[in-house]
Amino acid sequence: MDFTTYRQQRGYSEKTVKIQNQQINRFKNWGITQNINLEKTTYNQVLQFIDSERKRGITNQSIINEINAIRVYFDYLVETGTVAQNIVKRIKIRRNGKKVLPETLTVQQLENIYQNFVNLPRWEHINQRTDKLHKRNIVILGLLVFQGLASGEIGKLETGHINLMEGKIYIPASRKGNARTLKLQANQILPMKSYLEELQITSYKLQEVSSNPYLFPRKKQSDMICNIIKQVKKQNPEIRDSRQIRASVIMNWLKSNNIRQVQYMAGHKSIKSTEEYRSQDLTDLSKQLELFHPLK
Repeated sequence: MDFTTYRQQRGYSEKTVKIQNQQINRFKNWGITQNINLEKTTYNQVLQFIDSERKRGITNQSIINEINAIRVYFDYLVETGTVAQNIVKRIKIRRNGKKVLPETLTVQQLENIYQNFVNLPRWEHINQRTDKLHKRNIVILGLLVFQGLASGEIGKLETGHINLMEGKIYIPASRKGNARTLKLQANQILPMKSYLEELQITSYKLQEVSSNPYLFPRKKQSDMICNIIKQVKKQNPEIRDSRQIRASVIMNWLKSNNIRQVQYMAGHKSIKSTEEYRSQDLTDLSKQLELFHPLK
């Protein structure tokens, strides 16, 4: 089994595999210049590589990403019996400060964003093809603004994951997120029903019912979501990207649910991931109190 197959079996996307290859090649090239046999690399030599990257001006986050890629590579070497142990596993690089989240959109703002998109004038999608795409994009935007799905989760959804009778959707587990079942909003039901019916008709014509269970196209999925956000921005310039939408949904959930519930709803594998959103919310609140304090 080659390294690419090893990663594909563990759920790494084609894009991630490509980026990891570039990061690992930097490490390999550095080893060549230092006359280091990659299979006999020591813990201290990896630290020397990190030090050389810092001297080159590489950011801390980029170095963390490189070490993560190298760690996966050594996991592969261990599994194939090439090396006895993963010497990179013990290396942990401290992040510089807390993750800065984008400006939060309120529940009302998110609902307005969705409704504005649903109610786009007919001339925006006048022919049959653009009308079908608009129906699909309404469903995707709804999953972003109401269920807070990450872009990668959208591509894993299958038609069987939707239960319109119960008004629920199942989100399968991914490399980064846990599986969960979430409620659909009432204004999502009809657009989703319409899209599923259209999908069923198209699949029947193309005889793809059994071969393609997926709800949305899996090719160039990130481009598809970027295009939807681009359309949404025309009416709602406050939108930055899909990450901002997801962060806003999670932070709004935290205002009315306990942290364990939000961890489940967001699909976070670790409670620490959820806590980052709560600490950001408290930081924003502190700033507001400082700004409007009566003693100022």
